[in-house]
Amino acid sequence: MPRETGQGKTLEGYQDILGGIAHIYQVKQSGDVWQFRMWLSNERKHYRKSLRTKILSEALSKGEKLALELRVDMETGKQIFGITIEELFDLYIANREKDIGQGDGTITKGTWKTFPYKLKYGCEMLGWNTKVSFVKEGDLEDYRQRRTEQGHKSIQTILNEQSQLNAMWEMGYKLGHSTFRHLDFKKIKRRSKIEKQRATPTDEQYRKLYTFTRNWSEIKKGGTWKTLPDEILKRQMIHDMILVLANTGMRIGEARQLRWGHLSDEQTLVNKDREKDKNTYLVYIHIPALITKTRQERSFFTAGGEYFDRLKKRQQFTNDTHLIFSMDGKKTLSNKEWGSIWKELMEGIGIYNHYDEGLTWYSLRHFAITKKIASGVSIVDLSKIVGTAVSNIEKVYLDYDKDMSRTAALKTFKRNNDGSLSQVSRLEM
Repeated sequence: MPRETGQGKTLEGYQDILGGIAHIYQVKQSGDVWQFRMWLSNERKHYRKSLRTKILSEALSKGEKLALELRVDMETGKQIFGITIEELFDLYIANREKDIGQGDGTITKGTWKTFPYKLKYGCEMLGWNTKVSFVKEGDLEDYRQRRTEQGHKSIQTILNEQSQLNAMWEMGYKLGHSTFRHLDFKKIKRRSKIEKQRATPTDEQYRKLYTFTRNWSEIKKGGTWKTLPDEILKRQMIHDMILVLANTGMRIGEARQLRWGHLSDEQTLVNKDREKDKNTYLVYIHIPALITKTRQERSFFTAGGEYFDRLKKRQQFTNDTHLIFSMDGKKTLSNKEWGSIWKELMEGIGIYNHYDEGLTWYSLRHFAITKKIASGVSIVDLSKIVGTAVSNIEKVYLDYDKDMSRTAALKTFKRNNDGSLSQVSRLEM
């Protein structure tokens, strides 16, 4: 006997499924295609779906399978009519906007504007149209790997994104849209302090760095902006600081406290750079115990005398007591400013995750030490130059032996225009 849908449509061929927990039926208005209907007691709604067949046996089979799936979903707490990922996203963004400038949980408008970007990739992975209740705790377990495959390698950024996704998810849990509070992510192991200290720029990164700072320190001609003379002077000083650190292996703290009186007047011409028509000089540097990390003085010859020469010609404060890397000879730049400058330089050469990669000012010291080892400087001599114990060099640096020997084999020699090979003796440009 035909039944009414309550919507002005007549049901034909009404059939119970699984003891009456669901039904299939035909509607003339739908071309006698079998339809499915099941009452969802937890959501107090009928679930309806076309089975896309006019054959009774197929309709019964599809209907039973669908009814069983829905019953499992209800028993596990999934909401068939629940909100989607996109709806949860919109709800969270609107909810957090209310926190701008409010109480202990205050956020700035600028911070709030970053939330969509932090949530975007996780929501795309889950699927914007996916029901929140259908998401499993481990669906984003490989989030870091998938973000890395997308070309994003910053650990801190990935951690921030994961944190924001879980903040959104917790709100969904509290509102009853999810049965669990947090998404599971594989634990990310942060680099230890020692591992970060070992980080060193590649040859290509170093080349980009000194090239960038050389152009960065020059007044742009024909452009729309002008840099103040003091800023130009500071940038030129930074450029030479990089060259000095990469050639001497000094610690950044030692270089910042280096005074003109710590340099010997003795400079030795060691070669003529035929390609660039420039002389290369050795300079004798004395590092007083007071400014060293180990509180042990040391003195050594190093390449780069020409860098100090041009520093001295540009600066006004060049008495023995004046600081070399300073704008007034009395004080160095603050830690904050050194950090800000390094960040600007890293971004200038296309490295936006330098902290996660362990690249800092200290990395230039490491670069110098590894290059000196690769070029054949004995560990004993090297320990005297850089102020590090032989045992420490063996422990920290010689684990790069294979990589360094391979690099040395490829990079120590260059091919000339006539096809011959000549040894590369300088790090500079």
